[in-house]
Amino acid sequence: MPLYPLFILLIAVGLREQHTISASAVLGLLLWSPRWRRPANDLHLLLLAALVLTLAPLFIEWRKWYVFEPPHHLVYMGSELRQWLSRRISRIAHGPFESFLRAIIIGDKDGLHQETIQAFGVLGIRHMLAVSGFHIGILTSMFTPFLKVHKHRYWQFLLTLVLIIFFIVYAAAVGGTSSVIRSVGSFTIARLALLAQVKVSSMQWPMVMGILCFLFEPRLITTIGFQLSYAAVFAILIVLRNSDWAHFLQHYQIVKHPKIPFWLGTIQISLAAWIGTLPIVVHYFGVASPFFLLGNLFVVPVYTVFIWAGLIGILFGSLLPPNFIEWWNSTFERWNDLVVSKSALLIT
Repeated sequence: MPLYPLFILLIAVGLREQHTISASAVLGLLLWSPRWRRPANDLHLLLLAALVLTLAPLFIEWRKWYVFEPPHHLVYMGSELRQWLSRRISRIAHGPFESFLRAIIIGDKDGLHQETIQAFGVLGIRHMLAVSGFHIGILTSMFTPFLKVHKHRYWQFLLTLVLIIFFIVYAAAVGGTSSVIRSVGSFTIARLALLAQVKVSSMQWPMVMGILCFLFEPRLITTIGFQLSYAAVFAILIVLRNSDWAHFLQHYQIVKHPKIPFWLGTIQISLAAWIGTLPIVVHYFGVASPFFLLGNLFVVPVYTVFIWAGLIGILFGSLLPPNFIEWWNSTFERWNDLVVSKSALLIT
């Protein structure tokens, strides 16, 4: 049974308490692809739709009484990792740089100034402040050298297992938001499929995770974080499907000699995410930034460099000279002040 029809049906059921959803629109999405447009397949889809639309609401009611609770050991390990990351960030950063790293690494936005948040919104890059697949991709890239140490399947399996455990604990550390659950789950399935030499389209991973999210907590479907996350990831997968970075989207593994440089791939991903989330942003907030191209082309790459610097500092901060750390903090502060001041001029 294709994942696509089941995903569409469950999302429709999850959203119908929040929005008015036309049954004809749902059926239109189910019958969109001509690949399975045969009378027998159409009948199977209609039967599946009738079954899911009947049972899924009952399942939602049942879930209200039997809520999924994460294991206590996982919550404890996530708390310990969060505290460790917090301490490491405090050692290498202070002021605006510390607030920025806390927001994008452990999901703590309390220290961000309102002017910074507003500037990111004006430039259409507020998605950078949410811990999501963008950040999971950066963390995965840091482990790429270890994946290339040896091609033996046992080494690859062992390292993949370590990465999966780390990312599951990391998801708990940042609060288990829907975007992190989706990206960590997609990474887990994709890497295991790569080890098993199973070739599956990268579009399947978020669909599998969407179905699992519905089964574990149907109310996630109604959250703006879930909707923004999935709109962004599907837009990214569609835009970059034929690019050199499609292999990274497929298996979370960088190709040997990509024709598109990393910084340009980052811009493409950010632009695709903005385009995909635009309808939802307009629906919820009533406004969208007209300066998104400026933000994604010129601002996102610089902040990405600071993200990499922060991660390197967390791992090797004790080896870096104090003068260099102080210089790096002051450089970020000057850059951030520049972004805030210039973005303020754009709305005046």
